[in-house]
Amino acid sequence: MTAAAKQIIDAALKLEPAERERIAHELLESIDGSSDAEISPAWEAEIQQRLRKIEAGEAAFVSGDEVFARAEAILRGER
Repeated sequence: MTAAAKQIIDAALKLEPAERERIAHELLESIDGSSDAEISPAWEAEIQQRLRKIEAGEAAFVSGDEVFARAEAILRGER
């Protein structure tokens, strides 16, 4: 890491969390080209609803193995 990059990181870490989040978002967007504009309002609402349920402890999590087992059962007609 260059001295300039280290200096930028040190300065960024002194910012408020919301400012750091915005900077991180901008940096990541510059790398992968993703954009929140690509998410429809309906999907954004769904994401926020799911996030609230997770944070409230109301979400039931299912392991990847269980998801695949259920999908295979459905495909075999065992639903």
